[in-house]
Amino acid sequence: MNILVVDDDQSLCAQLSRFLEKHGQHVYSAADALQGMNILERETIHLLITDIHMPHMDGVRFTEVVKADPRFTRLPVVLMSSHLTEELADQGLRKGAALILPKPIDFQRLLNLVRFAE
Repeated sequence: MNILVVDDDQSLCAQLSRFLEKHGQHVYSAADALQGMNILERETIHLLITDIHMPHMDGVRFTEVVKADPRFTRLPVVLMSSHLTEELADQGLRKGAALILPKPIDFQRLLNLVRFAE
């Protein structure tokens, strides 16, 4: 499965990439939504994992933009945030996110979700 991880925290991107690749996934990473869109345009992505709080475009708006494109309407999106509120989670779900994960990320839970999505 090709997974795109979008987060301005490069350390977390690297950790997620290593962990998911260790478990047989192919991971692309981007530092912000603009880089993420570039990768979506070039690669076949099966799961998008994105932070909510990022420069240029937040993860909720990024989800909305991605889901507005007919090519990506069925792409599962997982939002993550260290400052998660009920309102923010609700906004993300209304814009098309499949799931909201709090940070710090529970890597085993994420892996279970990825395996379920396969």
